[in-house]
Amino acid sequence: MRNYLLILLFFIFLPVSAQNAAATQAALKEKGTLIRSIAMEGFVLGDKNQFVKMFKPYRNKYLTAHDMDIILQEIQIVYEREGYLQLVSITYHVDKHRLIFTVSMTT
Repeated sequence: MRNYLLILLFFIFLPVSAQNAAATQAALKEKGTLIRSIAMEGFVLGDKNQFVKMFKPYRNKYLTAHDMDIILQEIQIVYEREGYLQLVSITYHVDKHRLIFTVSMTT
């Protein structure tokens, strides 16, 4: 009971600006990150146009981590079709407004 009261008092006395900041962070997390361009690095298949076409609908949009995982799955399907699925590792990271997928050969 005493812990409940302490928690309640914490939220009552929490400054409004801190509450707004928390709400803004939650909204940004839900909204995602603005991605202006998407690139591939590392072991990229010869036909890069297939990736350009794949990435086009996602450029200049706000993408969440879930959206980026979906793109990663689409890339994995391309590599699977080419027979490389078990031979490559695909990761991604965001640098400013650029989403970068890195494909590396596994051993």
